[in-house]
Amino acid sequence: MEDPRQNQSAIPVILVNIFAVFFACVYALPVFFYDEKPVAKPDSSVIVAPPKPDPFLGISLEADAVYVYDTVNGKALFAKNEEAQLPLASVTKVMTALVASHAPENTMVKVDERSLADGPGGLSLGEKWDLKTLLNYTLVVSSNSGASAIAGAAGAVLSDESGILGDGEDIFVDQMNKTAKRLGLEQTYYLNPSGLDVNDDLSGAYGSAKDMAELFDYILKMKPSLLSATAYDTSRYDSLNGVSHRAVNTNVLARSVPGLLASKTGYTLLANGNLVIAFDVGPMHPVIVAVLGSTQEGRFTDVEKLVNASIKKISQGE
Repeated sequence: MEDPRQNQSAIPVILVNIFAVFFACVYALPVFFYDEKPVAKPDSSVIVAPPKPDPFLGISLEADAVYVYDTVNGKALFAKNEEAQLPLASVTKVMTALVASHAPENTMVKVDERSLADGPGGLSLGEKWDLKTLLNYTLVVSSNSGASAIAGAAGAVLSDESGILGDGEDIFVDQMNKTAKRLGLEQTYYLNPSGLDVNDDLSGAYGSAKDMAELFDYILKMKPSLLSATAYDTSRYDSLNGVSHRAVNTNVLARSVPGLLASKTGYTLLANGNLVIAFDVGPMHPVIVAVLGSTQEGRFTDVEKLVNASIKKISQGE
């Protein structure tokens, strides 16, 4: 016969086991239904580097409008009023060069009285040049008379090819505007081939910093040698008359910007100081800096600051 005391002593043990199973089930249910995983604790041994400061942040510039364009990554590194329409001054001559490049290189250019109307620009009445040589000289020294002579001669060729009658320079300027429209330069139009102010209130050409950067980008890709002469501090060019001309680049940064590929200055009373450059920040990595509406000296310090900031920005891997 069983001892009832033994059954009574087993009851607490059974109750303990029941409660243990109950609480185990309660604990396991959320895991079963939600499949939650324990949150890993952060590894205190991993050091997260702070974000690198933007080299363009707080940069002080005199220019009214700026556009810095990374041509490889197709993005702006920095922009300020980049679409504002402003006087271009002699930056105009970049489009003059592009349009003139479609005329035969053996085109002969003669300096006439009309060409010299805005100043000699280092040229003499009756002097003769081949187109390519005068084009390089004109870009480097920013010769207004050279731009006018080129426009007249190349415009005459374009007139003959198209059958359009009219003044050679007028036809040439019309072609400059058509080219600007074709390239999508929305803020750009030209009244003359030099960019010289027409009067106290009207510039010879207008455009934006972004437009000028895009124009440089197009030339670097489609006609990379067109502006190559503007990368040198000094050069020498001979006219067909045998006259030797020493050309000093109007861009004083030509001797100091690393990897300079192309440049063009501009200055008039209406435009103030303009400067657009393209430089190689690394192997086959051009960056274009366009500055409009600075001061005569400030355009150079502005571009210098932007070049240094661009080099730092790209070295950060951004």
